[in-house]
Amino acid sequence: MSDTGLADLSIVDACTAIARGELDPLALTQAYLERIALLEPDLNAYVTVTADAALEAANQAREELAAGRGGRLCGIPLGLKDLYDVRGVATTAGSALLRGNVADADSTVAARLRAAGAVLLGKHCTHEFAWGGTTSNGYTGPTHNPHAPARIPGGSSGGSAASVVAGTSAGSFGTDTCGSVRIPAALCGCVGFKPSYGRISLHRVVPLAPALDHAGPLARTVRDAAVLYGAVAGPDPADARTLADPVADPLAGLGSGLRGLRVGRLRGWFESILDPGVRIALDGAVEALRDAGASISDVRPAGSDAPVTAAFALVAAEAVPYHRARFGAEAAGYSAELAELLGAGPPDERTYRAARNVVGLEVEALLAALREVDLLVCATVPAPAPLIGDNQVTVDGHRMHVEWMLTRLTSVFDAAGLPALSVPFGSASGLPVGIQLVGRRLDEPTVLRAGTVVADAGHSAVRSSERAAAMTSRGYSRRP
Repeated sequence: MSDTGLADLSIVDACTAIARGELDPLALTQAYLERIALLEPDLNAYVTVTADAALEAANQAREELAAGRGGRLCGIPLGLKDLYDVRGVATTAGSALLRGNVADADSTVAARLRAAGAVLLGKHCTHEFAWGGTTSNGYTGPTHNPHAPARIPGGSSGGSAASVVAGTSAGSFGTDTCGSVRIPAALCGCVGFKPSYGRISLHRVVPLAPALDHAGPLARTVRDAAVLYGAVAGPDPADARTLADPVADPLAGLGSGLRGLRVGRLRGWFESILDPGVRIALDGAVEALRDAGASISDVRPAGSDAPVTAAFALVAAEAVPYHRARFGAEAAGYSAELAELLGAGPPDERTYRAARNVVGLEVEALLAALREVDLLVCATVPAPAPLIGDNQVTVDGHRMHVEWMLTRLTSVFDAAGLPALSVPFGSASGLPVGIQLVGRRLDEPTVLRAGTVVADAGHSAVRSSERAAAMTSRGYSRRP
């Protein structure tokens, strides 16, 4: 394989090749840095590239391997959303206010990735303070969808998804409060995994709403996402939210079929507004689950516009107090979008209680459904990626705010704390579609097992080298 093709390897295949001595970690890192140089800054997936540190880490991986050591991710080049602290690197959270916020220690996720031998390439762009789903950021500039530069990648982990699909990182970790891992995965065409609440530490990660915040990987394949999840999951004394329950092997049962699995297709609210192409893709994904041996039944939880509005209120109840002091002193440093959210203040007690009640009822309905079935399936986002700058979108004849559309099918699963996976399946209007699989609390293996079936059936992923070539032809690269 040529050096330019090394960045096309999956994490699983690269790990195998490195362990066998068939792949040099330094050559692999150099291939990714070359791809970054080709596509940045036009793709704008990175706010910071730590090339020197990455090359140093790759050389260290070489030494570890030569000494007969090396962790499960030895030599694998990864990125991190710019909310995660990485020692010696600024954590800006997509804000000019934090441009000098150089971390003096690693987040737990970064530390565990280093311990596993991973090479950290840099920090991926995010929506300002992770409060939004487009990654159109006035400080860093908009991140572009790898399939269409005029369209959003989703957010707030948009830089992570765009990078993974463009082949400028093998994988990344984002955060998910209302869907911020799964939404960009769906719109860009990669895998995004939000495990159960508390499965991955958020120590030294800039928060949005701690009661809803989840950490999770983005990768090209479900197997890669499972490997990344397994490398960092588990209790952390520095984060009281993390769970003490044992972490089941996320790779167990992958590829073993789904015979006997009971899958509930979420109807009603979850299918009342869908782009026709998304609906076709969802039908195909359900048939793939059936073909693999799963039984399919319909689940119709009650729902209305209220859960989305209520979820936004729950976010504001935590996010506004977190920013209160800084906003009071440096309001001009915030974008107009975020200043409007902060200026509105937190919801009053009556509104907050009503929001909690609305979301709680929806969560109870989903938990009740999961007592009857093993897994739930629906679309991740109702429509393909909107254009950058569009605040209103029309889907299936319904006009709505873009943020409301993006989080419509994802936010309730953050409130429920359930494991949720978005996998690419098919396309709508030539753009990727994501299918969402949701399991019982702590049952990550079942979600991942079903996800491999859907992803393998949808196997429409383009090699990242082909994606990079197509992107260059569309003007992503500024090279002559």
